[in-house]
Order: sequence, then structure tokens, then C-alpha cells
Amino acid sequence: MNIETIFKNYHDEIISYFDQLSSLALVLIDKDKKILDCNSGFIKILGLREKPINYNLTKFLSRYSEKLLLPDSAFNMTTLIFKGIGNVEILLRGAIFPVDNLYLMIFEQYRLTYNELLTKMSKLNDQIVDITRQLEKKNLQLSEALTTIKKITNTDPLTGILNRRALEKIIKREISFARRHNLPLSFVMIDIDRFKRINDTYGHEVGDYVLKSFAKIIHKSIRHEDILARFGGEEFILLLPNTNIDSALEVCERIRQKIEKTKFKGIKEKITASFGIAELLQTDEGVDVLKRADDALYEAKRKGRNRCEIK
Repeated sequence: MNIETIFKNYHDEIISYFDQLSSLALVLIDKDKKILDCNSGFIKILGLREKPINYNLTKFLSRYSEKLLLPDSAFNMTTLIFKGIGNVEILLRGAIFPVDNLYLMIFEQYRLTYNELLTKMSKLNDQIVDITRQLEKKNLQLSEALTTIKKITNTDPLTGILNRRALEKIIKREISFARRHNLPLSFVMIDIDRFKRINDTYGHEVGDYVLKSFAKIIHKSIRHEDILARFGGEEFILLLPNTNIDSALEVCERIRQKIEKTKFKGIKEKITASFGIAELLQTDEGVDVLKRADDALYEAKRKGRNRCEIK
């Protein structure tokens, strides 16, 4: 007697065992992967209350599982990951047999060996490292993008210096700092003399060149902590922290002379500028000191331009 004979002679008993007692999972599906029948082993492994007849088997597969492939003729060995109670992942390994136009799946719950577990953990660790690197790269790109956006929103596109929007925030900060530490703070309004005539005579392209060159001259003539911004048109504002009005006048006079001596390409006449200077007082708001600087600038214009005035 052999095993084959036993299977033939005890057919009903063996069928009953596999259907009700065995820990093996047996599932019968059609070509659309719809469940037609299953044994108690499959129900117990997945923690189901009853046979999931007419459900698609893929409904019970984890998203991390391999794709369920049905064999054409001979049986396929495969490993699938199912979802148990509470979305616990259950690894089942076995075979899929084509039976007429149906498919019989025979699986057993598979537990990784120690070496397989180490290999899987190693691969998982590599994936985590790779994901971490990608995340760091994305964070860096995001940080760079935010820096670029901040720079764009705070920078005058023509001259590359701060714009009026950014300056308004900085003025509040600098006033607060100066008062908290009892330090002087000077404001300077600068205007290019007869700029409209430059635009009318040479065109707006040359006018833009003058504005960019003008801003560059001033920027190179001031300290790192000094703040230069384009206030609008041909008008600029210079903030001089820890600088009283007398020292501010010296700074502005040096810049004024430098501008006057600079030869601007393509322009015959000299380019000059007028400066209005005011120092922050204890009773000042930001608008007050700016108003005095603007009044001083108007006085410089009234007195003939290309000069510095204080208020």
C-alpha cells in the first residue's frame, strides 16, 4: 500500500480533513478571481466569520502583495500577502492549480526564517535610508524654493536690491532695535537728479541701466549692516544703523561725490543725486522720520540739486 492508494480508499475522510480540520488554506476561484468556495483553514487564517463567497480574492490582498497571476496550464508556486483582522499582514505561500476553467489555490501560512527575516529587514532598512535621502533632498529643494520666493517678493527686479514692501518690515525692526539698545539710526532719501530727462533723451533702456548702476555704486559704498532699498522710480532709501546724523552726512557726501565722478556709459552729461538725511528721534514713528528725510531731500532739490541736506 502507498499514499496514492490511501487517497483513493479514504477519499471522503481526506476531503473532510482538508475542508474542516487542516490549517492549510484552500480557495476555489474563477478566471475573474471571484471566490466560489474555500475551506475553514482560509477562514481561520484571515479571521473571517463566514465564507466570502462571490467576493473578489484581490479584495483580501495587501497593497504590498505580489500581483495574483493565474497559470495557463501547469500550476504556479506563489507567495501572497493577505490582510487579516486589524489590517495585520499574513504571508501565505503555496500553489495555484488550473482545474477545468477554475483555479484551486492551496496555501499555508508562511513564517520567515531568521536569515530571510534579516534579509528582509536589511532591504527594508535600505529602502528607509533611500526614502530618507529623497526626503532630505525634497526638503532642501523646498527650502531653496521658499528662499527664492522670499527673495523674489522682497527684491526689486531691476536693481536687485530690496523693494519698498521689504523695507517697510525692516524699518519697524530697525527702529525697535535702535530704541531697545539706545542707538542712533539715520534715514536717507536719495533721488537721481533730472532722471526724466535721461529717459526722454536716451530712452528707457538707458534709464534702466542708470538705475542699476546707481544702485550698485551705493551698495558698494556702504557697510554690510546698512540697508539700501528702491523706494520707487528713481528714488532710493538708505538706512544707517548705529549712525548719528553727522556721520550719516559724511557717508552721503562720500557717495554723492562718487556718483558725480562716475562716467555712465553712453551718457554725455554727469549723473548726480540729491540726499535728504534725518535721524530717528525718541518721539518718532517710522513715517515721521521718513517725512523729515523727504523734506530734507526736497530742500536739496530746491537749493540746486547734487547736494546733501539734513533735517
